[in-house]
Amino acid sequence: MIVRVLGSAAGGGVPQWNCACPNCSAARAGDAPRRSQSSFAVSADGLRWWLVNASPDIAQQIEATPPLQPHAARGTPIAGMLFTDANVDHLGGLAVLRQQGDHAFVIYSSATVRALALQQRSFSSFGEPPHHWHSVSPGDHFSLDGALEVRVVPVDGTTPGYAGREALPDAVVAYAISDTQSGTSALFAPVYANVTPALLGAAADSNVAFFDGSFWSDDELRTVGVNKPARSLGHAPIGGPTGSLEALAVTPRRGRRFFAHLNNTNPLLDPASPEFAEATDRGFEIAEDGLELHI
Repeated sequence: MIVRVLGSAAGGGVPQWNCACPNCSAARAGDAPRRSQSSFAVSADGLRWWLVNASPDIAQQIEATPPLQPHAARGTPIAGMLFTDANVDHLGGLAVLRQQGDHAFVIYSSATVRALALQQRSFSSFGEPPHHWHSVSPGDHFSLDGALEVRVVPVDGTTPGYAGREALPDAVVAYAISDTQSGTSALFAPVYANVTPALLGAAADSNVAFFDGSFWSDDELRTVGVNKPARSLGHAPIGGPTGSLEALAVTPRRGRRFFAHLNNTNPLLDPASPEFAEATDRGFEIAEDGLELHI
């Protein structure tokens, strides 16, 4: 199985267009990597690909990833998508992919995410033929191309108000994707409000795991003048005695563990920071755009 990190940042990317925080300034100056918004690509054979989330940056991510580029006058090797949540930075790429012509995408998400997406004019065509949008629930199993097996992992999470609505429960899931031949597996959990036993169990069974790396601390956004705690946005902070790093570090280390979906304010983006040292000392890596893993 091939896993490709298409984008490793949270909404807005790094640098974010309206931010001059230290991380954004370093990226603009070329002193740190630029990062596009979070999404992944998975394939069993390197020919047919599945996206885990589709960020608004999907067009530039495809251009940076030759296996995802069209091989004919019109077409795509992308078979479909799996959505973990309804955050715009994970769903917004549908507005780009709507120019698919006659290509049929197969899409999986929770029923809540499906309903929210299809209410948007730019996305509504994905609920019609030739596309097939399936609603899934925690505990469900399904196959991708007969080569990859997917288990829907429950997480503790709510999708924040979408288009002015209140937070909605039961909208966020994670996916454990296994190669049917090798038995290796990857966990994609870029959004959750708390670390639960179900998430810990899925992590322990995975050769590669990607976790919610949005914020190091609950009050991190105050450094850029935004008075919104991380938890109010549906993200568990990483640091501190009740943070996700402490909870996740107890899982048996079967394979590599990454933080992804990093907000531009997160000190993990700075390799010289004490937060980066703490995370890496405990066996975690920081995902970067273009990372490719063969597992």
